[in-house]
Amino acid sequence: MKDESRKIELEIEIAADAAEVWRALSTGEGITSWFAPEAAVEPGVGGKVYAKWGEGMEGTSRIEIWEPGRHLRKAHDRGEGAPPSVVDYFIEGRGGKTVLRLVQSGFGASASFDDEYNSTRQAWPVFLQMMKHSVERGIGSCRNVSVFQFLNVPKAEAWETLQRKLGGAADGIVRHFNPDGYLCYEFPAKDGAMLSVFCEKCSGNTMLTLTWLLYDATAEEAEKVREEWTSKVMSASS
Repeated sequence: MKDESRKIELEIEIAADAAEVWRALSTGEGITSWFAPEAAVEPGVGGKVYAKWGEGMEGTSRIEIWEPGRHLRKAHDRGEGAPPSVVDYFIEGRGGKTVLRLVQSGFGASASFDDEYNSTRQAWPVFLQMMKHSVERGIGSCRNVSVFQFLNVPKAEAWETLQRKLGGAADGIVRHFNPDGYLCYEFPAKDGAMLSVFCEKCSGNTMLTLTWLLYDATAEEAEKVREEWTSKVMSASS
């Protein structure tokens, strides 16, 4: 039975039509433009959504509701005895724009779900900013450059080190900042690129995910960014 005791509910307005928002949610190309660097979709009810950030951080959800341009529901099974994690996306045209409402449920009431609930609740506002940015600028022109790493240092130490290396991102516009380890900056001077950081606790370690959304960048330019920021992420553990 699905646990309804805790939910995450968020809403964001996107300056694009409902078809493009649906594309961002329901295709591999769309998902990689804002969520995970690797993704694939088997469309329709009974189909699947696959997403991967790095080795050991991947998952497949089944599609329970598939109403193009209106409603998508995905469910991910956690294992025997635990409720599935369920994410609903509701799409609505409003005043020439599109409003996306997200509802995630299936968090158990016990304390064992606290870390998952808190990290998920804090990460979603960043992901939604990334989706808005990608859809409004053009999914097809976006390259997702993600660096994922487990660090053997406390989260607070890794977060402090990484913020120093960012230097305050003085030339960026803050789209979201949470001092508990989540940020999102947009850089108009860098062709509108967006940088997002997720610094989270995971099984006693620090899980750090850093994602650049680059627009109209070549493969060589994207690889240069990946190499530069992989070095910065790794040095956050030293």
